[in-house]
Amino acid sequence: MPDTVRYGLISTARIGFTAHVPGAKTSANSEIVAVSSRNLATAEAAAKEHGIPLAFGSYQEMIDSDEIDAVINTLPNSMHHEWTIKAAEAEKHILCEKPLSATMAEAREMKAAAEANNVVLVEAFTPRWNKQMRTVRKLIADGEIGDIIRLEAGLSFFIDDPANIRLSKELAGGSLMDAGCYAVYAVRYAMSAEPVSAMAIDRKSNGIPVDTTMSGFLQFPNGGVAYVWSSTEGPRQRVFQAIGAKGMISLGDGFDEKTPVTVTRDDGDPEVMEMTSTNRFQVQFDEFSECVLTGKKPEFPPDDALRNMASVLALYEAAEKGSAVAVEQI
Repeated sequence: MPDTVRYGLISTARIGFTAHVPGAKTSANSEIVAVSSRNLATAEAAAKEHGIPLAFGSYQEMIDSDEIDAVINTLPNSMHHEWTIKAAEAEKHILCEKPLSATMAEAREMKAAAEANNVVLVEAFTPRWNKQMRTVRKLIADGEIGDIIRLEAGLSFFIDDPANIRLSKELAGGSLMDAGCYAVYAVRYAMSAEPVSAMAIDRKSNGIPVDTTMSGFLQFPNGGVAYVWSSTEGPRQRVFQAIGAKGMISLGDGFDEKTPVTVTRDDGDPEVMEMTSTNRFQVQFDEFSECVLTGKKPEFPPDDALRNMASVLALYEAAEKGSAVAVEQI
């Protein structure tokens, strides 16, 4: 039995080289051996720059290659569906960048293709691998701050190029699809529960056809409400906070491996829990490759991705209708 999974990058998207390549280099059971592009020269240049052995001038050529076992799908959101299914049909395992898809129908087809071809499919939400978020989840589950009343999770950064693919309607862009899906995931993960209803207001600035800012609310079965927000037109922020009947938990940066977890119970002094996590992309590779090599079931299977998508799409529907909508339960 092999002890290493060989990965190929579908596209030369920046995240492949800034996040996935470093994560694989420190993983004991993972190796990125190939990169593909629609242009061979582009793939070869990227392979040379990042020390990747193989370059392919088409996505399909790489998917069909016997030199790889799995793919990392870093294509724009609207292309996740097509190329995940093609990879599954070539019996390649798929680590797909978030969000898994643009619609629930697409997500279900991707899941079905993976099951039909007996390959592993996981959506790449890496903050769930951090000790910080796992600590938050356990504190809430253990009732350390009582029944949760409200949460806040949000991300923002500034895009100054209106041609950026994150702002393309055709490529399923938008602040919620690109960044806000992390906020949605954070509150779902922290609560170990699924929202039941959603309300939202969006903003489309300067004629951009997708949301440049989204502000939404997700209500959980216990009545607690999460305020989730995202923006591509503001300063860099990454916020997480949970407030319960007996205290609160906050993270200085909800998505950083070195941020402390601060717990304040009742009127007591804050307890600052310092911790450092292993690179979350490495941990993701470790677990994904273990599933490929041993047949272990993923901790976060495709149904988890469908549940996150259900909340994201409910927020979009609520913003369009101007009223609360129910979140589909998976």
